Amino acid sequence: MNSINKGLILFTSLLVPVTGYTASNTLYGDFRYSFNSIDNDVDSTLSGDNNASRIGLKGSTEEVDGISAFYHLQTGAAIAGTGSALTERFFLAGIKGDFGKVVVGRSSTPYKMAGLKVDPFYDTAAGKGLSGASYGLSGMTNGWSDNTFAYSKVVGDFSLNGGVYLDDTVADEHDMNFGLAYSQEDMTVGFQYLSIGDTGVVANSGADSSAIRFHGSYTTGPWVVSGSIESVDPSVGDKQSFIYLATAWEASEKLKIAGSYGAVDDVSVADNGSAITVGAFFQLLEKTNVYALFSAFSADDSAGADRSTLSLGVSHKISSKLM
Repeated sequence: MNSINKGLILFTSLLVPVTGYTASNTLYGDFRYSFNSIDNDVDSTLSGDNNASRIGLKGSTEEVDGISAFYHLQTGAAIAGTGSALTERFFLAGIKGDFGKVVVGRSSTPYKMAGLKVDPFYDTAAGKGLSGASYGLSGMTNGWSDNTFAYSKVVGDFSLNGGVYLDDTVADEHDMNFGLAYSQEDMTVGFQYLSIGDTGVVANSGADSSAIRFHGSYTTGPWVVSGSIESVDPSVGDKQSFIYLATAWEASEKLKIAGSYGAVDDVSVADNGSAITVGAFFQLLEKTNVYALFSAFSADDSAGADRSTLSLGVSHKISSKLM
């Protein structure tokens, strides 16, 4: 098939309703909750908290000449506290085939995902907001970015990605994300680069800034060692550094022990410091995991507030195929 015909198929696949194809659709959810004892050097609290519970719908069409369309919608489920029952997370759609994958919508950046994948405590009470990334990963390892137009492709042992996050204001300052990774059966290494315009479309980014992340993981037997090093160059002030190292041990088929170390420098008096987290995850049922963790943050400056968290949590997943 020549390139013109392939291009026509790509274009028309976006115009034809999904119901015109045989499709696979899945409704899923993840109930995430924890009881936490938090001590911030001033007082201590005992609370029950939502750790980014969510509900989602995703699906894809059958391949036609090697090309398929897909979509993914996810909302947050506010299972604790007041406010809206559902909150905005992400929604995206795209097409994929031998040419690679094209995604449009509101999505996570590859920069974010490279950090998420090395963090065994993501979306637990170890995160600063009792969810999201652990200490030692920048704020751009959280959130979703609007107006995404992204491309990715796997070529042998290499995977590459490029994307633009469109600024639809009169400033017309678009953000960009480029990356490359090399993977073998037991190892992955790579980098991600962000260039942020004057508006800052990428979630939790600073206007007129840039960031680079080097990341990697290595598996040997039941052990996984992973890490991320970031350098963030803001428009004002010194370059900020973020270091995150983690390890996980599959002690048995149902039990995983994990630990991490994070360090942050040149961000702020409140944020500069280091933290350690240790925890155990146990598969109670097929789709139900319980965990216990302890996390301790130590501020570099005496004006900063140390913080420790002891958490008991649960994650229960649901999934149902739809017609």
